[in-house]
Amino acid sequence: MTTFNPPLAGQGSASTGARDRDVLRHELVDAQVQVLNMYLDKRSAEDMVAALDRLIQCSRASFAAEEALMVRLRGQADPAHRDRHTAVLDRLDELRLTLLDTDRGRLLANLILIDRELIAHVADARKTEASEDRSVPIRSPAVTRPELQH
Repeated sequence: MTTFNPPLAGQGSASTGARDRDVLRHELVDAQVQVLNMYLDKRSAEDMVAALDRLIQCSRASFAAEEALMVRLRGQADPAHRDRHTAVLDRLDELRLTLLDTDRGRLLANLILIDRELIAHVADARKTEASEDRSVPIRSPAVTRPELQH
């Protein structure tokens, strides 16, 4: 089982921030795939709990980085988008708490719902980053010769 040490949101330059978000997104998708593979391999409940813990940690880190980007671009995170993050995290936390009491059919249904939400999250994150790219003005050298300024 791999451990995850997320980059700290909001540190470094814009390109460093984009690389950090890419790392977070990669880790999130990897954790998502790991949980689904463990389900398919019929791994033990303990292994599933460990995988869900990693998925929860990766989700929290990715969501926090995305919200930090929204704040940087717009001055605040979108409340509706933040509510979606909260709903996914709540669903993950509940699944984690009830994993031992959940039959495999219900577990699969919950994993599919979470998977769809996380896929939507990645798509939304890419849209937000595309917005970031358009919001950075291209700067041309300023004209500083006084005779050209009137």
